Amino acid sequence: MIVLKIENIKELMGRLFAGDMFDRFHVSECEVTTFVTFYAGGKLHPEWFDTGESYGQDRAGRPEIVTWRQLKPFIFSLIKGKKTPSKICINFCHYMENGDCGSLRLQYEKEELLLFTGFMQRNFSLDKEKQIEWDENCLQFIKRNNITSTHVE
Repeated sequence: MIVLKIENIKELMGRLFAGDMFDRFHVSECEVTTFVTFYAGGKLHPEWFDTGESYGQDRAGRPEIVTWRQLKPFIFSLIKGKKTPSKICINFCHYMENGDCGSLRLQYEKEELLLFTGFMQRNFSLDKEKQIEWDENCLQFIKRNNITSTHVE
């Protein structure tokens, strides 16, 4: 696990809500605190959609969790305005073909934006090679997108 402090909060938030930097990630959960706390679980409910309407399915045809691209407009509607939310926490995840799951947690609170990486292997193993590879991929993702950050110990 790596923890990064994002130096330019405004730039990353702009990319989060106005860009497509995180659009391909799935969102397992999202919490926004303004005058109350809003919570969005990421599990899609296919019965809500009209017949034939696309809602996102995995390769086996099973419902999956929402993408940031799908959820972003709703979350943005909660925060747009003159006041900054007191807290935003978004848990992004990426499911791999072998069943492993990598995660990125973006957490804004008390005027500080942190990014946490995480990794869960489908099968128990003491080998941390895949976790290290995920963390390195996350660091490269941040660098490729020109986001300035510092490691938090």
